[in-house]
Amino acid sequence: MSLFNSKIYRELLLDAEVGALFSDETEISAMLKVEGALAKVQGELGVIPAQSAKAIYEVTAALPIDPDSLAEGAAQAGVPVPALVATIRTAMDSAEHAQYLHRGATSQDIMDTALVLRLREVCEIVENRLKQLLQALTEQAERYAELPMAARTRTQIATPTSFGAVIAAWGAPLLNHLEVLAQLKPRLLRVSLAGASGNATALGETAVEQRIALAAELGLDDSPLPWHSNRTSLVEFTSLLTRINGSLAKFGEDHLLATQPEVEEIEITRG
Repeated sequence: MSLFNSKIYRELLLDAEVGALFSDETEISAMLKVEGALAKVQGELGVIPAQSAKAIYEVTAALPIDPDSLAEGAAQAGVPVPALVATIRTAMDSAEHAQYLHRGATSQDIMDTALVLRLREVCEIVENRLKQLLQALTEQAERYAELPMAARTRTQIATPTSFGAVIAAWGAPLLNHLEVLAQLKPRLLRVSLAGASGNATALGETAVEQRIALAAELGLDDSPLPWHSNRTSLVEFTSLLTRINGSLAKFGEDHLLATQPEVEEIEITRG
C-alpha cells in the first residue's frame, strides 16, 4: 500500500492520465510492442526468417499477459523481460519460430525502449497542457493589461503594476519549459538496441541497420551510442518536470495569497 494507490489520497497525488501509462499492464503492452517491432524489422532485413518474424509479430500484437505471471521471474532475474520472453515463446507453441524472438537484444533494450514509448505520451500530455494554460494566460493578460494593482516585494506593497503584467509573469517560465521540452525530446525519445554488452555484437553485421529500422518502426529517434548506463536524458526530463511543478506552484501560491479575505485582489469562480 502506498499513497499513490490509496483510495483516500490517490486523487491528491496521482494524475490519472499520466498514471495509466505506468501501470503493469501498460508496461507489458509496451514491451510486447518492442519485441514485435524488433522481429518485424529483423524479418524485413533478412536477419531472421520472414515467416518467423510474422509469427512473432502477430503473437505479440494480441497476447494478453497477466502481470502476476511475471512476478516470480522478475524476482529471480531482477527484470521482467526473461519471463516475458518465455511467456511469448510458450504462447507461440512453435519452437521453429520462437527461437528467433528477442534475437540479439538484451532485457534493458526492451525495457528502456518500452519506457521511452510511454514517456513520449507523457511529453505529449505535458506539452498540450502547457499550451492550453499559456493560451488561457495570454487571453487574460491581454484582457487585464491596463488593470492597475499593487506589486509586492517580500509580501509588502511596492510600486504599481497591472494585473496583466502579473499574469504574463506567470506564463513566462512556461514558455521556457516548452522550449526546453522541444530541445530535450530528441535526446529522450531514442531507441535502445545495443545488446547485452552494449556494443551490438550480438546483433551481427547489420546491427546499425536493425537499430535504425527499429527506431523508424516505433517512431523514435536513433541512438548511435548505447545509453544503458547513460541516464542523462531521463534526469533532464525529471528535472524539467520539477521545474514545471515549481512554476505552477508559484502560480498557485500567488492565487492563495491574492484570494485571502483581507486581500481579495482575485476572486476565483467556476465557469
